[in-house]
Amino acid sequence: MTHELRPLERVRQAVASLLHLPLSAVGLYAERETPRDQYALTLREPYPAVEARLHRLGFVRNLVSSLKFRDYATPPETSVASWARYPEGALGSDSQLHLALFVGPDRSTTDVYAHWEPSWIRHPIRHYRATDVDAEEGVERTRALFEREGIGYAVVPADERVAPEAATEGSRGD
Repeated sequence: MTHELRPLERVRQAVASLLHLPLSAVGLYAERETPRDQYALTLREPYPAVEARLHRLGFVRNLVSSLKFRDYATPPETSVASWARYPEGALGSDSQLHLALFVGPDRSTTDVYAHWEPSWIRHPIRHYRATDVDAEEGVERTRALFEREGIGYAVVPADERVAPEAATEGSRGD
């Protein structure tokens, strides 16, 4: 299932990149920085395996999400996928757990960034305006879910998470 949506993810990324500049001229956005405080964990598996795991945990690919990039990587690193989990179902949840996946520097790991926010389905304006986005709650919920499911993870310092060329160009640590 997740592999069938991967081409749509690439379309989302291309469209977001094209729309960001014209949207930003009127105060809107299609790309957004993912701040360091949203880093939740690193999984020791490539992102296709992580996506399959997320699907089994009740996450759905979030194709309407803005394109995320790490705000401390040089050059900026773009997320490979966006996923959301609705605790009471997509139509019944006021909030969602939103994850952005980034490929680790050696491509064998996946960095997971998380935040808790208003559901884009139930509260589209609050969601788009990033009202009530809670990084700490998202990180806590993500780690608790993975621990509850027995999924091992690591918490890796920022200078080890970014691509090697970014680390040598002086990216900031946590």
